[in-house]
Amino acid sequence: MTNIKTTLVGLALCVAVAGCSKGGVSGLKKLKDEACVCTNKACAEAVNKKLDDAMTELAKGGEPSEADGKALMEIMESAGKCLAPLLGGK
Repeated sequence: MTNIKTTLVGLALCVAVAGCSKGGVSGLKKLKDEACVCTNKACAEAVNKKLDDAMTELAKGGEPSEADGKALMEIMESAGKCLAPLLGGK
């Protein structure tokens, strides 16, 4: 659960402070889809690592539009809901 919280906090910081690249939305959608088909902890941990890495890259981009920022938050929330049960969260 800590990793999911870290990822979500990272996204919030990315959106609020550093900004995100526009290509990040489609990339995170793919990772969210990948997260939601995981059926075990190993898969969830692997996808969570990819999400962390993607967040690091997104933080290097420019400031997103309001629509992109909202989309990114929704994507990460959905991914978190899929990963939490497999990673010991609620």
